[in-house]
This record gives sequence, structure tokens and C-alpha cells, in this order.
Amino acid sequence: MLKSEVLDLMGSSKSELEWNANCDAVKKAFGGDYPEWWYEEILCSGIASRTMSRFGRTADITFVNVP
Repeated sequence: MLKSEVLDLMGSSKSELEWNANCDAVKKAFGGDYPEWWYEEILCSGIASRTMSRFGRTADITFVNVP
């Protein structure tokens, strides 16, 4: 899978379920892990934030305390 294909795929996600499935597809294409450029190209670029905001989610990292 080419970088441009990954960027298009992730940017085209229409739901959280689809986003997660696309993440799984990318990881599978790269041997079970995200490509080394994922953080910069997906998170820092704003693709994750813009895409996820369309379905009411955020790309922010949150911490949850579990009692």
C-alpha cells in the first residue's frame, strides 16, 4: 500500500467503525504495525482530527482511570 493510498483511505473514513477497520487494513499492509510515517502524516498533519470530527470523534489522546 502506497503512502498516498493510506492518506486517501484514512481521509475517506465515514464512521468510527470504518476508521478502525481502515487502521487495521493499514497495519496489515505494513506487517502488523503502522508505517513509520503514520504519526507525522496522519496525526500531526490533521488528517485524523479533520476526518474524525465528521463523525463526532476526536484524535486527541485521552487517559481514563479505571477503578
